[in-house]
Amino acid sequence: MRFVSLLALLVAAPVSLGICSVLKLDVNPAEVPVPQGAWADQRHAEKLALEKTHKYDLLLVGDSITHNFEKPEYQAVWDQYFGPRNALDLGYSGARTENILWNLENGELDGQSPKVITLMIGTNNADETNYPTHHTGEQIYGGIRAILQLMRKKTPRAKILLLRCFPFGDQPDHNSRGIVLNRASELAKGLADNRHVFWCDVNHVFLNPDGSLNRSVMPDALHPNPEGARLWAQAMEPLVSKLMGDKPRS
Repeated sequence: MRFVSLLALLVAAPVSLGICSVLKLDVNPAEVPVPQGAWADQRHAEKLALEKTHKYDLLLVGDSITHNFEKPEYQAVWDQYFGPRNALDLGYSGARTENILWNLENGELDGQSPKVITLMIGTNNADETNYPTHHTGEQIYGGIRAILQLMRKKTPRAKILLLRCFPFGDQPDHNSRGIVLNRASELAKGLADNRHVFWCDVNHVFLNPDGSLNRSVMPDALHPNPEGARLWAQAMEPLVSKLMGDKPRS
């Protein structure tokens, strides 16, 4: 009697059975859309409601670093650089690439035709402390790439400004999370084609001359404070202005 191994049977099985999907071991979790949770679902619903009645020219997509622009202490920065440009904040505190993918796949780009979309994401994917899993630089890069592909598909006329992941920790180049973020950013930089996707590195505004983090603008070694956010917006302004086709805001 001939014995056929289970593996051989599975490999020979029709794809329609879905067996190949079960066996696929190289799925990148950073690019599999996942909802973030109840509070984020509520925010998502609020953003969809806004978008049903209005079209925005500038969308800012990201995690808590972007979400912070809705806090009162950051309002002056928003009012100077973004609000007058008909902008919408699509930042979600705690979001990772997989959560942003879910938000965008589930309506946040539907019916919109922005001139510019900014994207700064990946910081939470590298978090080894507050999440049950964390991702490698290569995985984060894959998640960023998937987001860009989705943005290009849903908003083909938009110019996408891709930001380097912000520095983390007092010595950003010498801690495990910072090293992962640097690796993800170096890979993501290659996604810019200067036609549809544009690379923007503003990290110098958060660093001291010796490369250490300037705590006066990033007190928790993670989030820019209002002054840090102003420096960020100011450094990004020349490219935002160029892509928006308007006058720079000083």
